[in-house]
Amino acid sequence: MSIIFSDHALEQIESRKIPKERIKDTILNPQKKIKSYKNRTLRQKQFGSKILEAVTITEGSKITIITAYYLED
Repeated sequence: MSIIFSDHALEQIESRKIPKERIKDTILNPQKKIKSYKNRTLRQKQFGSKILEAVTITEGSKITIITAYYLED
């Protein structure tokens, strides 16, 4: 399985200061997966008091990360 960061995702995670390894961990070991529109999947994992959500599209064995962010309390 390959994980690819879109250009948009790279810009967003840099500005949000989210480590790539934390996002990859969320993709590979989500605590929750939610189907979204346009074949997207929201993958969530809690880190301390924050929940990281990554928006992904899966095509075969390729997962493309569209963006990632922490959910507000």
